[in-house]
Amino acid sequence: MPTATERKKIVERWMLTAARSAGVPIPRGEIPFETPDFRFGDEANGLGIEVSEVLRSANSDGGITPVEEESFHQDVVRIAEEEYYRQPNAKPARVVLYFSRSAGKRRNKYDMARSLAEFVRINLHRATPVISLAGIELPDGFGSMSIASESGDWWSGECGGVNLTEIPNLLASRINAKNSLVSKYRANLPKGASIWLLLYSSVGVARGVPIPHGLDNFRATSDFDRIFWFDALRNEVAEIRQ
Repeated sequence: MPTATERKKIVERWMLTAARSAGVPIPRGEIPFETPDFRFGDEANGLGIEVSEVLRSANSDGGITPVEEESFHQDVVRIAEEEYYRQPNAKPARVVLYFSRSAGKRRNKYDMARSLAEFVRINLHRATPVISLAGIELPDGFGSMSIASESGDWWSGECGGVNLTEIPNLLASRINAKNSLVSKYRANLPKGASIWLLLYSSVGVARGVPIPHGLDNFRATSDFDRIFWFDALRNEVAEIRQ
């Protein structure tokens, strides 16, 4: 199984290739690198490209990002399913659920997983063959749930989205974070090489940030020679003006 670093590089390579196919003028012959992520040739007019994801920001009431919450939810469901089937004579169960808003409260994933496994065990007999539950019927931290008396993976979904008024700040924050490293990128490339920043937003409720209408009005301040944004969900590209 690939490590987290290996998975990150795989995603970056995929996004570079997809952005090129979608219209970003990226040459072929990229060489995976670090600081920046890719380089192209060693001649004086070479090119380096740094790849970075634009992500939804943390909830204002608790500093928990949607990506963190999604990962937490997936852990809870995985641990709960394992806990449920560790019990003697556990009957087949398939669970689909959504969590309630955390409201900035950081919960213990193991406590939640145990309460979920126990809740399914106690209520499975009510599934004929499926029962849907919501609200106060559920343990703390869960918003809605269906339990089916059949074999199948346990699954959790995510809710929410990004407010379009937030996007300029998200974009500026990502550009500023990478701009502080431009001098390091240039030091690792031939003299005179160009440095581009390829931003991307990926598919998924917790991760997706769409390219908004009116992006032409946004102006970035950076030391990159060019900045592009690739929206993987819509297969759209835009160049950020500076």
